[in-house]
Amino acid sequence: MRRHKLSWLAFPLLIAALILSACDSLDSGTLGGAANPNPTPQLSLEQADQVAQTFLKAWVEGDYQTMYGLISPNSREVFTEEAFSSDYQTAAVQFTQTELETAVTSSLRQGTTAVIQYDVRFHTELFGVIEDLGRTMRLIETPEGWRVAWSRMDIMDGLAEGARLERLQTLPGRGNIYDRNGKVLVDQNGRSIGIYLVQQDIVNVDECIALLSRIFRREVQSLERTFAQFLPETRFIVGEIDPETYQAEEANLRQYCDVGDDQYDTVIRSTRRYFGELAPHVVGYVGQIQPEQVAEYERKGYPANALIGQTGIEKAFERYLAGRPGGQLVIRSPEGVTLRAIAEAPAEPGQSVYLTLDRDLQTAVQNAFVEAYNFSTATWATTSPGGAAVVLDIKTGEVLAAVSYPWFDPNLFNPDSLLQDRVQRISDLGISWRTPLLDRVLLGKFPAGSVFKVVSAVAGLDSGVYTPQTAVNCTGTWYGGEYGDGLPFRSDWYAPGHGYMDFAAALTNSCNVYFWQLGVSLQSYDPESLTNYAYKMGLGVPTGQDVLPEEVGQIPNRELIFRLEARQWNISDMLNLVIGQGPIQITPMQMARATVAIANGGTLYKPLFVSKVQIVGEDPVYVAEPEATAQLDFAPEVFEMIRQAMCDVTLAPTGTARYIYEEWYKFQGSDVVVCGKTGTAQTGGAGTKPQAWFIAFAPQDDPQIAVVATVENSCEGSEVAAPLVRRIIEDYYGMPHSEWPPLWVSGCIPLGE
Repeated sequence: MRRHKLSWLAFPLLIAALILSACDSLDSGTLGGAANPNPTPQLSLEQADQVAQTFLKAWVEGDYQTMYGLISPNSREVFTEEAFSSDYQTAAVQFTQTELETAVTSSLRQGTTAVIQYDVRFHTELFGVIEDLGRTMRLIETPEGWRVAWSRMDIMDGLAEGARLERLQTLPGRGNIYDRNGKVLVDQNGRSIGIYLVQQDIVNVDECIALLSRIFRREVQSLERTFAQFLPETRFIVGEIDPETYQAEEANLRQYCDVGDDQYDTVIRSTRRYFGELAPHVVGYVGQIQPEQVAEYERKGYPANALIGQTGIEKAFERYLAGRPGGQLVIRSPEGVTLRAIAEAPAEPGQSVYLTLDRDLQTAVQNAFVEAYNFSTATWATTSPGGAAVVLDIKTGEVLAAVSYPWFDPNLFNPDSLLQDRVQRISDLGISWRTPLLDRVLLGKFPAGSVFKVVSAVAGLDSGVYTPQTAVNCTGTWYGGEYGDGLPFRSDWYAPGHGYMDFAAALTNSCNVYFWQLGVSLQSYDPESLTNYAYKMGLGVPTGQDVLPEEVGQIPNRELIFRLEARQWNISDMLNLVIGQGPIQITPMQMARATVAIANGGTLYKPLFVSKVQIVGEDPVYVAEPEATAQLDFAPEVFEMIRQAMCDVTLAPTGTARYIYEEWYKFQGSDVVVCGKTGTAQTGGAGTKPQAWFIAFAPQDDPQIAVVATVENSCEGSEVAAPLVRRIIEDYYGMPHSEWPPLWVSGCIPLGE
């Protein structure tokens, strides 16, 4: 048998053959007879860059869910999605972040790691732009692709595990609110005196309540309800007043309410004090940040327990009044050691806001309403939920006084109030049938009644459908069937009739028949004409002021009638509108603005509430100038005739407000002639008391102020609103007060519009 030996020369050839055979096997996808899957392709640097860009874009957009999905599996094992998102949200709040910018500057691969260099710019409310440049983001290869090897240091360098980002706050003092003469309305560091009573110590409770009604500007009935809540031996706080008022009334409080003999009768404290509860619907109030507001205000640098403006000027001018919080942004260790100071900003003091209101006049008007409702408790006050009055400067449109009655105590909303029943009182405000939180001056929408006749008069004269000489027999009853009126007849407020009257006499006497006849002519001329004249004169449209919320109301037109009643406009709609009835709704401020335009010859002003904003002793940062929003292009004689007719309302023997002003003129012995227009608007069915109006300007020869008053569900305009306006004008000119009408005690009787 032959044996074959492998020589050493043949051995290398054998090895090479085996290697080639193995390579062929790999190429064919088999190893040991099994299938070989395709290997994972190597991840590219471009892919890493794309992941980094997506991560940063999501950060800019606050999309923390997307960001979390792009961090590595190991990072997700350490940080939950909730903790991850919370860290970023907390950082944004502490930064007072408003915007975020990111920019990738370079990309580098290091084995299975990608290194991304990028810049971050934090735009913040308090610290300006914080630049954090040359950041490094590391991405690693994972079965999911490139993922960010994330830690809290990716939020901010130095924010290691356990460290915390903090904003050390410096809060400035809040600015004050002053009237036009620099008299304080809201005082940041004011002193308040709580008045405590024990009923069994009071000799005459009725006399005490009458005094408190005057001091606190609250109705007697309201105070009686407060007293009834407590046992005779119980000590309770009736309210808080400023030291100035307390000093003036101390002797009376001691005499009638037994306040002052005991050290516990009064408590003095420092607080943000609203002087005399004046103009609360205008100045507003501060209150705690509500849960839904926390995120917004924390980003502005406010602490969660800060007091912010919630309504009125306090809210509208928050950024001025509050100033700007200051502080330092730092990273601290768990032990409280500062590891890194990131940014610092000084606090900016709050600015004071100066209003156009006259504190003394505002006080007088509010006192007038309290007196009126107290005096008429036997008659119309029992049915009237409230009223409103506004006084405007005719030459500027500045708001000198704005009263919505009843009002509320803005001090209630300050959590440091002394009132034990503060929360209950706030709750009662919201459910009261008298709606004391409603700003009736700007948000109250009321039927106009005959004060709208000044608009109808302008429309009739300016359009040319009537002339000053046009005469109509003002009978007590008017039949409009021949014109298509749907009613069998309409009755004038004065049943005997007024006789034949020209244009001026009809407005002075408020003859409905005359205006119905005018409505027929306007309907024939243009069914939309009266509505358009109302818009021109500022009714049913925004007033132009942008400080406080307001309603625009509505003036009936074709569109409104179709929307409300699914029918076409007809002559009956015009007949209602021409005397201010039907679905018409106006605000007292709109009516005051129109009165100003009549008095000054056609200039419609934007109502001004704020005159300037400044720190005392420094230049103003904001100054408001009178602004005319429109110039009515009516003929001068139109205005002259309307003004004279309005003057005759108080001067002429048959004027609808003559009996209110006749004795007043004699008593005052003054040349201040009041020109006005009464209005009585139906507000519901039979038995529902009407809306009383009186609009006026004074004096006749050189008008300075326009005054509008309206009282809900009371009596006729001449009976209720006209006396209120008379009292307001007396206070404006420093005249003695006339007596309130005796009919407020005995009961209203139909006397005229």
